Amino acid sequence: RQILEATPLLESFGNAKTVRNDNSSRFGKFVEIFLEDGLICGAITSQYLLEKSRVVFQAKSERNYHIFYEMLAGLPSQQRQRYCLQGAETYYYLNQGGNCEIPGKDDAEDFRRLLNTMEVLNFSVDEQNSIFRILSSVLHLGNVYFEKYETDCQEVATVVSATEIRTVAELLQVSPEGLQKAITFKVTETQREKIFTPLTVESAVDARDAIAKTLYSLLFSWLTDRINKLVYPRQEALSIAILDIYGFEDLTFNSFEQLCINYANEYLQFFFNRIVFQEEQEEYIREQIEWKEIPFSDNQPCIDLISQKPYGILRILDDQSCFPQATDHTFLQKCHYHHGTNPLYTKPKMPLPEFTIKHYAGKVTYQVHKFLDKNYDQVRQDVLDLFISSRTKVVANLFFGHAQVMARQRSLIRRSSTRTRRYKAPTVAARFQQSLLELVERMERCNPFFVRCIKPNNKKEPGLFEVDVVRTQLRYSGILETIRIRKEGYPIRIPFLVFIDRCPGAAGWARPSQPGDTTGFVGVLGAAFGLGFPHRSSHPHPCSQLFLKEQLYQALESKRCRAHHLAALTLQRYARTFFIKRRFRSLRRKIVLLQSRARGYLARQRYRRMRHTLIKFRSLVHIYVNRRRYLKVSTASGHIPVLRRQELTRREVVDVTHLEIPAELMGLLEAAAGERVPHRHRSQPLVPPPTAPDPQLTLPLDINDYPMAKYVRGHFQEPAFGMLTAPLKAPLTRLDEELCHEALSLFQLILRFMGDPGLGGPQETLFGNYIVQKGLSVPGLRDELLAQAANQVWRNTNVNNEERGWLLLATCLSAFPPSAAFDKYLLKFVSDYAFAGYKPVCQRKLMHAMARSQLGAAAARAFPPSLLEWTANRRQASMALDLHCFNGAGSGGRCQGDHPHGQGGLCLAVGRGLAEGWRGWSVAMKAGTQWAELAGHDYVLDLVSDLE
Repeated sequence: RQILEATPLLESFGNAKTVRNDNSSRFGKFVEIFLEDGLICGAITSQYLLEKSRVVFQAKSERNYHIFYEMLAGLPSQQRQRYCLQGAETYYYLNQGGNCEIPGKDDAEDFRRLLNTMEVLNFSVDEQNSIFRILSSVLHLGNVYFEKYETDCQEVATVVSATEIRTVAELLQVSPEGLQKAITFKVTETQREKIFTPLTVESAVDARDAIAKTLYSLLFSWLTDRINKLVYPRQEALSIAILDIYGFEDLTFNSFEQLCINYANEYLQFFFNRIVFQEEQEEYIREQIEWKEIPFSDNQPCIDLISQKPYGILRILDDQSCFPQATDHTFLQKCHYHHGTNPLYTKPKMPLPEFTIKHYAGKVTYQVHKFLDKNYDQVRQDVLDLFISSRTKVVANLFFGHAQVMARQRSLIRRSSTRTRRYKAPTVAARFQQSLLELVERMERCNPFFVRCIKPNNKKEPGLFEVDVVRTQLRYSGILETIRIRKEGYPIRIPFLVFIDRCPGAAGWARPSQPGDTTGFVGVLGAAFGLGFPHRSSHPHPCSQLFLKEQLYQALESKRCRAHHLAALTLQRYARTFFIKRRFRSLRRKIVLLQSRARGYLARQRYRRMRHTLIKFRSLVHIYVNRRRYLKVSTASGHIPVLRRQELTRREVVDVTHLEIPAELMGLLEAAAGERVPHRHRSQPLVPPPTAPDPQLTLPLDINDYPMAKYVRGHFQEPAFGMLTAPLKAPLTRLDEELCHEALSLFQLILRFMGDPGLGGPQETLFGNYIVQKGLSVPGLRDELLAQAANQVWRNTNVNNEERGWLLLATCLSAFPPSAAFDKYLLKFVSDYAFAGYKPVCQRKLMHAMARSQLGAAAARAFPPSLLEWTANRRQASMALDLHCFNGAGSGGRCQGDHPHGQGGLCLAVGRGLAEGWRGWSVAMKAGTQWAELAGHDYVLDLVSDLE
């Protein structure tokens, strides 16, 4: 995985967008993968000729290396502020090509992938921060600008943007003054002193760019070495090497880098020609096959033009780099002088600083601007000393390692020389030629395979195939010559022993009598295909291999495939017969088993039906006998009638008899079970007098704005509303902690009230009054009690159970009103979903309570509802009381349990002509010899309840 993760890291630092490729590799990469027992055990990556000039210059429509844009797009804002970074378009080193983005490439996502790669490759956080510091300093260096001024009759450069100098110095942890001197002064060391010579603006720009290029190239080399140390093989092993090198380049502006790249391609093409053409023909001669040599384009003269001693173009460039007074112009004149008559070299017709070379892939014109500077590429000693003193460990180690390499090169030069001479630093061209020779030597020791990448068009567009572009690439890459030599020669080569094992047995031929006897076998082969082979003495046959034309090889393969096909058909025929027989036997066994199981199943089903019918008949007989016996016993003992018992049983949804009830309530229920209902004859139905509707009792105009679902969402702990068959784990509404236990116990009582089949008559009234008393005694539980009752009647699938819930809800509303936050929601719920008959009852009680709350007179009852109220609620009817005045007059009047003093007393008082209907009268109740008089805010039926 580490070897694979190294690829995107090197691509980010070594690939860039060019005019022909959005992800062009700007360095040569040679990866050697080592294998041990078939498994990858390590790898070594070598890099050649990184295009350092791209760091400081890009042509139009090109970009710098990907890492700069990925870093600016992916770094968090905090780190960007730490490194003083802005957008890519603000940096001179990034905006020269124009557009800073590539369609289809997400730089931020690639940066996140790069960070993951660094973690896999064990880069520490400090090392990552140091890498980003170096990259940021390179960008800030590009924004260092100069202006010229005259001093001592000469033009010198001074730094305009001192802020950028301080930023770079802070990032690299070096002295700002030393950095400014390094890019504005040239230091010459003598035996006694150092001489500082001020630079011109152009030279200062070159010094600035040289530092930027050196920083980036040393960082790239350090990354490569860092990866190699991590994945270096522990011991010698077999290896597979992959060379991924830049292709042939012919750009608008071709400089020193393009010359080196095209020279490398020339050399690799020469290596390809030697492997494919020369060795091909040498093998025919070695195998004693008559062969006419095929001519091919030999590019050795072009290689000599570029690199041959002593006057190759790169040799002249190296010589010119040693002279302090040499310029690009003197180098160009030397090239014209030595190669002006060479047919592969062309001088410009106008006096321009350029020359043209005819490569194997076509003519390329090179501009010689800064050829000498790019070839020399040496770091000044004062720059080395400045960065070696950096407080950033990675920066100091980069330049210290580079200084050690230079010191070793000096010592090797001096050792190899017999006399003392001035040290001559190796140039870029010399190092590149040496690396290329070593690369080719390594490839010669291997068995090479060539992969040619053909570009379908130069517009970087998908689905576009330009015939001329492809034809040109096929021609200059030698593919057409390779196809021709294969076509005219013998492309198929098979060793005799391999061929004998592969073909003759399949084609039905006899093997040769002796392993070494090939003459007879060749004759048989020729006779089989109508080929007349001459006698061996005049035309000897190949020595170790069988060379075949493509047509003959295809005929052999056709015979072999036919023989294999017939053999496969025979094998399939026998195999299918075997499998069909086996499947038939298995299927027959399974069918017999299935039939036996089916017969057994049908017999058992018939037995179960007969047994079920018999049991059902016996149960019906037992039911009939037990029912007759029960009717006799219940009639004699005065228990609840059978129809009443069936009604109570139908109300049960789930078994609630196991739910706990308070001990005091249990005692009251047991006591009530043995008592008869007193004064049963005192409550009797009457024909109600016609009453006009109360105009004050109307539904609020905004009642539709208060659906129950809205209250559930705002006041329930969980947004769920509907009948529950199990006790609550938490109250429905939000209550104080001390009331939660009471609310849960209250819900169990509601479940028992609505679903207990053994609850009826006085016990039912007593049970309901116990629940209502809880709401009267604890005002904080009233809304919870009403909400629980409403919850149990919503979506209740049992009609009898739902009716008990509405009865309980109406009885609770007779005793106490809901809070102002709940009354309209409950009124809306009652108006929309009340059980048949309970809608007007509950509406009236709620609207009376809301009207009194507006007058500030809302109050709860002192006692639970009386038997009269329970009876009225069950029948959804009004109540009437007998009223007697002290003057002997008397009448019957309607009474509402939720009105103070009752409406009957009020009507009687108004009938006597009182001026103010709410003053000058009172209601009293006589029980035996005692009188009880009510206050103005008391309820009439509280007296009845109190007496009960």
